[in-house]
Amino acid sequence: MQSHSVPKCLLEQFAFEHIPTKSLRLWRYAKGRKPFSAASPKTATRIDGYFSDPINAQLESQIEARLADEIEHPVHRFIRNLSDPTFALSDIQRRQMTMYIILLFHRSQARRQASKPMNEIMVNAFRSFLDNETQVATVAAHWGINAYLSGVKLDRLITPADIVISAERYMRHYESSEAERETFLEGILRARFDERIFNGEWRTVHTTHNDPFILSDSPVVTWERLGSRFSYGLGFHRENVELLLPISPTACLHILPAVGRNRTIISPSAGQVNAGQAAFAHRDCFANQFSQEIDSVVQAHISTVQIGRNAFLSRSFNERRIFYDLLMSRNADTS
Repeated sequence: MQSHSVPKCLLEQFAFEHIPTKSLRLWRYAKGRKPFSAASPKTATRIDGYFSDPINAQLESQIEARLADEIEHPVHRFIRNLSDPTFALSDIQRRQMTMYIILLFHRSQARRQASKPMNEIMVNAFRSFLDNETQVATVAAHWGINAYLSGVKLDRLITPADIVISAERYMRHYESSEAERETFLEGILRARFDERIFNGEWRTVHTTHNDPFILSDSPVVTWERLGSRFSYGLGFHRENVELLLPISPTACLHILPAVGRNRTIISPSAGQVNAGQAAFAHRDCFANQFSQEIDSVVQAHISTVQIGRNAFLSRSFNERRIFYDLLMSRNADTS
């Protein structure tokens, strides 16, 4: 089954009418390639088996149906109106748009690529845990006490060696190729409504047809403006974070989540938005026209922001405690 990383309806917002075929087309911009004008909104971000699960063959179609029915269709009923400067989102529409943004982030190709560094963190956490004999012994004692209090009869005491076996089982899982796909799918299935985005200040930045916004294959961008430069890839709840999502060549949502702020907010230019789109892109950016300026921006910034590598990194993350906390939350499993 072929699923989309970016909904077709959103891509259509950035398409132009190809007169010879009487169909919609996109200009595609990519690193080291000449702009290409025959990309179709229907296939531009369609990927075979994008949501597939080798264990559950029905999962991909279930995810597609859920995203379409619960998230995409409600937004696509009014998304074209967002380009109208006089249009104002209702509370219901803003709530729907909030969830749409969250899902766009989690289903993007850039987010999927982040599954590998996320799992690398877990493997490093495993190694840190095994190097700490005190933590291993503490988990063994904790599991033994929990088994006793739960009425589970064990034929022997749980030992640190049992904990090592369980930890190694976890590590083998996170080192497997299946784990990357599983991490990506879990991110989509566990995505939750974000109150801070919903309750933030919602703005729309407008531009002209001669200076259009572009859309990348990973279209949700976050940044903090630091004078004349930008710090990309802040978490949605970080201080001073700004969130941007182009929704047509002439309109871009500019959302200020409800977080602490100590900087002056400045409306971004089309060039700044496009640089952010290119930076977050996994591979491609799309536009409704050819522009040498757009191509220059894409070539300068394409794929320089990588989630899990140099973006969306936790400041309070304690790698040494990940496996310890994980195993302390589980019951005994010595099978």
